[in-house]
Amino acid sequence: MVLTFECVCGNQTGLFATGDRDEQGREYLEAEDDDRISWVMGETGMLFKCSFCGHTYRLEKQ
Repeated sequence: MVLTFECVCGNQTGLFATGDRDEQGREYLEAEDDDRISWVMGETGMLFKCSFCGHTYRLEKQ
């Protein structure tokens, strides 16, 4: 497991490295369980939404 997401409600899911890489050599991530969390890429960052309680988190683009 590369990254772990845990919501305030206790929902947890892991993100794993797939082994596949893009042109710059960065490795792709895949969610352990797609039903536990959803995410949307926006112009200013990413939104993560817990599928259990609906709590939404924002990660700003740097």
